[in-house]
This record gives sequence, structure tokens and C-alpha cells, in this order.
Amino acid sequence: MRVIRSYLQFAAFIMVFNVLACTPASTKFSELWKDGAYQGPPTKILVINMFKDASIRGFFQDEMIKALKERNIDAVAKRTVVPPDQVVYNTEAMAAQAKEFGADTVLITKPAGFSEHSYLNTRTDVYDMKTKKLILFVSAETRMRMKFTDLQDYYNYVPSYVKDLVNKLSEAGLF
Repeated sequence: MRVIRSYLQFAAFIMVFNVLACTPASTKFSELWKDGAYQGPPTKILVINMFKDASIRGFFQDEMIKALKERNIDAVAKRTVVPPDQVVYNTEAMAAQAKEFGADTVLITKPAGFSEHSYLNTRTDVYDMKTKKLILFVSAETRMRMKFTDLQDYYNYVPSYVKDLVNKLSEAGLF
């Protein structure tokens, strides 16, 4: 009887460990600024991701669009607008791209670095194309439970990271 009880306790421990190991990491936001004069909400958002790897960039954009659409916000990915390697921090170029697809807002997420300790850091800038001004930015970081050397790690953590980011944008009053 004692052996069975010990076995069940060990099995329960393993189950709890597995659940905790698979739980998505939480996102921390270190900076947030919003222009108090912004008169939103956006009607359509052009989503741009500046990660160097095309598959990572596309996956992040897809997850961002999915999270926005879950909130009934229309969005389009940059890769459908211009070649993915073109940097578009020029507001006139962004405005032209946004206009082409009827977007009144541009959301740009760029990497702010990865650390040895498997942190994913980003900065997201949001521009209003009516005024061609920055209306919001947020810096975020999440600790990944695995080393960021395998794309599968990225695919495991980005969906929850993006949802946290969209929630923060909503809390900040963007939409």
C-alpha cells in the first residue's frame, strides 16, 4: 500500500511539474506612453514586424492580426503591402502604405534584443496616419522557459506574448 501511495504522489508531482513547465511565460511591460490627444479608436491597422527572419516575422504578424481580429479590429499584414525587408520608419512611406489598404493606424513591433537568459524584448510603436504622429509605444519582455535557439521555442511562446501585448494596448486605450 505504501508503494502505491508513493507512486501516486510521485505521479502527481510529475503532472504538476509538466503543467508548470508548459505554462506560457508572462509578459512584463517596462515602458508605456500614449498621446493624450489621440482620438481613436482605429478602424484598420497595418501590422508591421521588423524581425530579420521572414518566417518569424510572418508568424508574429499572423498572431498579431489574429489577436486583433478576436477583438473585432480589422488588420492587414505588412508583407501583403511591401517587400518584407523594406524598413518603413519614414512616416510618409508608412502613410502611403496604410492608405493603399485603407488603414488609419500603423503598428510596428521591432526586436529590442534577446538575452542569454532567453528573454524576448520588443518595442511596439503605434502611429495615427491621420496626423502622421506616434500615438503610443510600449516596451515588453517575456522570459521563455527554453533557450531561444530553436524556432519551435518561438512558435510556442509568441501567441501568448502577442495576446498580452494586445491586452496592454487595449488597457492603454488604443481600442
